[in-house]
Amino acid sequence: MPADQVPPVAAVDVESIAALAAEVGRLYPAVYRTFHVSHQALPGTDVTPRMLGALHHLAAAGPLTLGELVLHLQLSKAATTELVDRLAARGLVARMPDDRDRRRVFIWLTDAGRTRTAAHPQVLHDDLLASALARMLPAERTALVTGLRALLAAAQAAKEHHHDDDTHL
Repeated sequence: MPADQVPPVAAVDVESIAALAAEVGRLYPAVYRTFHVSHQALPGTDVTPRMLGALHHLAAAGPLTLGELVLHLQLSKAATTELVDRLAARGLVARMPDDRDRRRVFIWLTDAGRTRTAAHPQVLHDDLLASALARMLPAERTALVTGLRALLAAAQAAKEHHHDDDTHL
């Protein structure tokens, strides 16, 4: 079967897929903590790695409430509030009230925040990745990249399939 075709759902062992999904979900936080730029020093910038990580997440996710940002950053509400305050003081984020519910406030990137995020586009630290990859066997490196590409392609195909289903309603 060509790589761009998705096998029928009935052809997969649902329990095995669920176990694999759980394992990927278990491993991902460790990969994130190990290689994400928010856990590395950032020379030559006035934002901390954690601040840059928050900016990257906002850029990818869109406006978020403080509670949603707390969940992603895995910080306390107080620590996240302080982080947002520091970003706001630098003009990198703004608080926007929700038009539908005045009690909710969204945090979103300003133009300066988008510019700063674009100036530091890396989400994963290339040097740490390269060092770890160098310690792997060539076949393991190839399998890792092939697997990540396949995972992303399958997610995109599922997204497009879901979108197609929505447009036919």
